[in-house]
Amino acid sequence: MAITKILNIMESEGRNPASHLKNALEYIKNPDKTEECVLVGGINCLPDTAFEQMEETKNIFHKTGKRQGYHVIISFSPEEKVTAEQAMYVLEHFAKDVLGDDYEAVHAVHTDREHMHGHLIWNSVSMTTGKKYNSPKSNWKNHLQPITNKYCDELGLSIMPAEYSRNPKNISRDKWEREMSMKEIILRDAKMCAYAAGNVV
Repeated sequence: MAITKILNIMESEGRNPASHLKNALEYIKNPDKTEECVLVGGINCLPDTAFEQMEETKNIFHKTGKRQGYHVIISFSPEEKVTAEQAMYVLEHFAKDVLGDDYEAVHAVHTDREHMHGHLIWNSVSMTTGKKYNSPKSNWKNHLQPITNKYCDELGLSIMPAEYSRNPKNISRDKWEREMSMKEIILRDAKMCAYAAGNVV
């Protein structure tokens, strides 16, 4: 079972507006967390030059301000023995489903905690259309969590139906308690990422 969380990476004040994006990318690529970067990959960009490529895309389309990118965290339950390879599979396929050929992104699996978790950061500006990615409030329930569930299901892992988060009365007490513990795990992950990035809103 894995739960998905999406964070906005906003512009930095008083310096390069993309500084928080750069910090977030550096955080997820940390060699100490990614088996010396073995568990790092890129979509539509190279991980080592991703920030420069993202900045170039923003400059080409004259969209250098406001929202700089998105940061998704996919946290797997400690109750399931998820391998780094399985986590990478879910993360890579999730990224391709959500972003296609339109956005530069870096993904990484972190193995430094008691639970396996992955990170995906992508540019807010499409490299093909110049449009900014839009994530409405319903995006998690209707789009993001179901994609995570699809790839967990393919691997034989349990899934977290998106409607559980909105209506816990529909599930058993045991499942509700398990979801609450998963929410605490991902909240800790999100707080750590916000701290590392400087100011993720």
